Amino acid sequence: MSRFKSILKNRWVRFSIGIVAVCVVAVSGASWWAVSQSKQVPEFYNRARNQSGPIAEIARNQLEHDVEQVRQQTQTGSFWRTSFSEEEINAWLQSELPERFGRLFAHGVSDPAIALENGELFAAARYRSKRWDTVVSCRLSVEMTEEPNLLAIALSDLKAGALPLPLEPFVRKISKEAAMGDLDIRWDFTESGPIALVEIPQEDPRFVIKPLVIESVNLIAGQLQMAGRVGTEASDEYQPRGPVHRFVSYRHRKSNHDMNTTLGREPHDGEIKTR
Repeated sequence: MSRFKSILKNRWVRFSIGIVAVCVVAVSGASWWAVSQSKQVPEFYNRARNQSGPIAEIARNQLEHDVEQVRQQTQTGSFWRTSFSEEEINAWLQSELPERFGRLFAHGVSDPAIALENGELFAAARYRSKRWDTVVSCRLSVEMTEEPNLLAIALSDLKAGALPLPLEPFVRKISKEAAMGDLDIRWDFTESGPIALVEIPQEDPRFVIKPLVIESVNLIAGQLQMAGRVGTEASDEYQPRGPVHRFVSYRHRKSNHDMNTTLGREPHDGEIKTR
């Protein structure tokens, strides 16, 4: 009998090899499961991406019409109100996001889409790399804050396909990419998770109306509804409508400046802008 066969007859050796074999099978099975889970595509994403060319063109035209309606409202008063459908928003995402966030698209992100269901917004995009071809999705809800045009967006249910992903590693990455796309994001860290504080500028060359102040955002089935004020005194007269997010770790910007100057220190991460 060869020395190799003699060694294999030792029950402890066979037991150890058996454990290794089980571990290999388990890891292989977990890898297969992870890959198969990452291949799953959310139902809302399939529905949104199946929007045909003619429907997308109609949606773009409707979007232009709705924006013009807002402009006309502000010519006769200081209040404005509008709503945008899923189709309009998806048509806008397809045409505008590649230009505004070209770096992301150059690194494998493509085909963004959203759905509005039960007071929440579901967002997703395809991500391709040498190792992955998956759809990354998340769930969002929106609240107003005490600051004009500072929206509190709660992120949850982040997934690659059906595979859950942790939110924390994405916080700074999201901030960095958003800043490169000229979008200001800060964070409020709460017990339920990080809240993205997204600042919408009151004046922008691309805006139809300015200065623009948002006072309410509602997400209903298939519709994004928004309302607010316009004019030089809009910010001073700001009155948020609906649920208002109460800051936890974030501090008001003006208070930050005064406090940090007095104490002679740099503000902490929850207090500063990420740009």
